[in-house]
Amino acid sequence: MKDERFYKAYMEHRTVSRRGLFRGLLKGAQVTPEIQHEDNIKAEVIRPPGAVAEVLFRQACTGCGECVSACPESLIVLNEQRPEIDFLANYCTRCEACIQACPTGVLQKNTFNIHARPTLNHACQNSYMYCDSCAERCSKNAIRWQSGLSPQILTEACDGCAECVFVCPVKALEMVLS
Repeated sequence: MKDERFYKAYMEHRTVSRRGLFRGLLKGAQVTPEIQHEDNIKAEVIRPPGAVAEVLFRQACTGCGECVSACPESLIVLNEQRPEIDFLANYCTRCEACIQACPTGVLQKNTFNIHARPTLNHACQNSYMYCDSCAERCSKNAIRWQSGLSPQILTEACDGCAECVFVCPVKALEMVLS
């Protein structure tokens, strides 16, 4: 049976000095380099609209696939149990169905933004003939069209919907992570 003498003897061997107490408390408050490094993780794939920072996304996303089944354009696919966008078949219509379907909150309704922007991957046909299909379809006016020149993409005005990529007749544009 454990009585008062047992606990008194036990606690005498378990004492912590004042210096040890403060050392332990202050050591716990220090920022470790691993945590700082994890905050700098960048996405390697294009995440769905409204995706939180990549570190939080990897921690909280369960890979349930609700966003995949909710997307009417079938843009979102699961890759290694995490959603990403595949712009090959369509563009994002900004319906936010994926955001509403997400049960974990890793897709948040702020201002619509996909962290990818269009870039020219080869020569635009505008140099040879009149074509302004990308600029004409951009609802954000993020593409500046100039006669006889390749279009100028204003990345700060672009929200990453990829409509310009989808309508380009020669596939001169492609989406890349921003």
